[in-house]
Amino acid sequence: MDCEFHLQDPASPDTVYLLEAIVGASRGAVSCKGMFAFASRGGVDSLIGDPEIQHFLCGSPMSLLVGIDAVTTCNTLVRLQELEQELERLDVRIFRNPTDALFHPKVARFEYPDGRRTMIVGSGNLTPGGLRQNFEAFSVMRAAADEVLDVSSWDRFLIEHATDIRAIDESALERAAQNVIRGQRRSRDVEPDLVVVPGVGEPALADPLMEIDPPVGRTDRFLVARIPKAGPRWHQIHFNRNVIEEFFQVQLGTTQRVYLVECRQDGSFAEQEVRPCVYSEVNQNPKIEIASHHGESYPDAGPPIAVYRELQVRSFAYMLLMPGDPGYDEMFSLTEDLPTVGRGVRRVITNTAGIRRAWSMCPLITEINKFP
Repeated sequence: MDCEFHLQDPASPDTVYLLEAIVGASRGAVSCKGMFAFASRGGVDSLIGDPEIQHFLCGSPMSLLVGIDAVTTCNTLVRLQELEQELERLDVRIFRNPTDALFHPKVARFEYPDGRRTMIVGSGNLTPGGLRQNFEAFSVMRAAADEVLDVSSWDRFLIEHATDIRAIDESALERAAQNVIRGQRRSRDVEPDLVVVPGVGEPALADPLMEIDPPVGRTDRFLVARIPKAGPRWHQIHFNRNVIEEFFQVQLGTTQRVYLVECRQDGSFAEQEVRPCVYSEVNQNPKIEIASHHGESYPDAGPPIAVYRELQVRSFAYMLLMPGDPGYDEMFSLTEDLPTVGRGVRRVITNTAGIRRAWSMCPLITEINKFP
C-alpha cells in the first residue's frame, strides 16, 4: 500500500492541488466514484471540463454524489444536469439528508483494469476553493491488486441510504435554492451555520462560498508577453521553458494546471479557464491556451500582447491586448525596456510598480479589487 499526504498550499510552488491529484488518478482508470459535501459551478466546470477528465469520460464511467445541505446552489445542480445530458458516462446523484447532521464527506475512488485501486480522502470540496484555492489537506492511497483497500462502508452507505440518493429533480432544485447568500461575503470561508430563510419551512444553511472564490495568495509578479504567430491556433500561446518554469511555475509532463481569469478593458472578469501546459513535439515549445479573442485572426499591425498578473501559485488574471487597444503601446514598449526571459519573442517579468509606471490605468491594477 502506498500512501501520500498532501497539504494543499496555494502559496507554495511545489504544492499539489486536489484537482491535479484527481486528474492524475484518472489516468488509466476504468471507473471513478466521488462523494462531495458541497459543490459550486466553478468547481464542477474545473473538474468535468478538464481535458484529461473529458478524455476519461469518453471511455470510462464517473459517478458523483453531491450534498445539498449547504453551499451547493440551484445553479450548480442545473449545470450538473447539463453535463449529464452532454456526457453519456457521467452519472450525478444528490444526497437528500434525512437527519439533522451535516453531510460532509470529500472522497474519490478509482479502479484500474489490472485490479489496482486509488482512494483520495481530504478536506477539499468540489469548489474552486477546495480544488485549488484554499489551504486543504488530503491523502492519496494506492493499493495493488493483491492489497486490501476496504471501501465496504462506502458501498454499505449507498445501499442503506438508497432512498435518499436521488437524481437531480425539482425537489432537489428547490432544496438547493434555500442555500442562499446572506449579507456580505466573509473574508475567510468557514463552516456554514444553520439559519432560517424567511418563508421557508425547514432550516437552510448559509452559503459561505461564492461561485468563484477569491485569490488566496497575494503576490506581486506580472508577465508581459508578445504572442508569436502560430497560424489559426495562435491562441495556444507558445512560451519557452524559462517562462513556464520561472513565471507560471509549471513542470512539464505533470498534471499541474494553470488557472486563468480574463480581465476585460471595462474591468469585468470572464469565467475561469483551467488549462494544462501542452508540450509541442513539433517545435519543442510548451503552450498554454487562452479563450480571449478566440476565433479572431492574428493581427497584421503587430503581435498581440498578453499581460498576466499572478494571484497565487499557478493562478492568474490576464488581459489580451491587440494593436490599437488602450495600453497596447505602453506594454509593447515595456517589453523593449526590460530584459527578456528566455529565447524567442520578447517576454518580460515585472511587478505592480513596473506596470503602473508604464500604464497607470491598467485594469489588472485598478480593477483587481472587483475580482469576484
